[in-house]
Amino acid sequence: MNKLVDISKGVYSTSMRNKPMTVDGYYKQIAIINQQSNDYSNVASLGFYKVGQLLCRARDELKGDWGKLKKKIAEDGLHIKQQERYMKIAENKNIEINYSKLPPQWTFWEKLSTLTDTEFKQIKHMINPDVKWKDVAPLLGMKVNKNPNSGFSTNEKDNRQEVFGLEYNYLVGTKKHQKEFKVFEKELTALSKKYKFIKLKKKNYLSEVKSILDEDRSKTKDDTSTIDTPKFKKQYQTKKKINL
Repeated sequence: MNKLVDISKGVYSTSMRNKPMTVDGYYKQIAIINQQSNDYSNVASLGFYKVGQLLCRARDELKGDWGKLKKKIAEDGLHIKQQERYMKIAENKNIEINYSKLPPQWTFWEKLSTLTDTEFKQIKHMINPDVKWKDVAPLLGMKVNKNPNSGFSTNEKDNRQEVFGLEYNYLVGTKKHQKEFKVFEKELTALSKKYKFIKLKKKNYLSEVKSILDEDRSKTKDDTSTIDTPKFKKQYQTKKKINL
């Protein structure tokens, strides 16, 4: 927080000096700060695109050291699979051409990166900074799930009967913990059966954790580039949990 406060110094002004202490006076100053905040937020959220571009460049230039860089970045919290998603977005020609028209959410960009040129043409006329995936999905004949930006449904909200929350730490858990996780899941299931007043309710993130820990799928083939994919000449993770 201290770091954020230092960064914001000189950016947002709450001074009302030489300004009318009226409804309109306060309204104008608040509106200015709010607009600045929205603008900065949009710029920050687009960092994933620049990260993807730089990752692609590093892949092409580092050669043998490319794996070391991916691992080092993953240790800082940006999982390898997420790095690959950003790279796929950065190398998509339709995204490159329509960069300035897209909404700031990276998940929307990820969906676009999976479309064929024909599919993209079907929704191109709807692309604007405020568009949502649920608005364009019907045009592609796609069903809109609870969370259309992910291969996994959104976890249900916590309810007042839940007594514990088990969270997966992506900074620690890797494929080497696959066997341990299977044992953990088995023991957890057995524990829930031991107590009649406990109901084990598996949440959707369980599937994603298994995917991350799966030894075969962890060796994800790099599908972020193809022979026909043009190269550039010239990017908040929330905690998800498995609840009892």
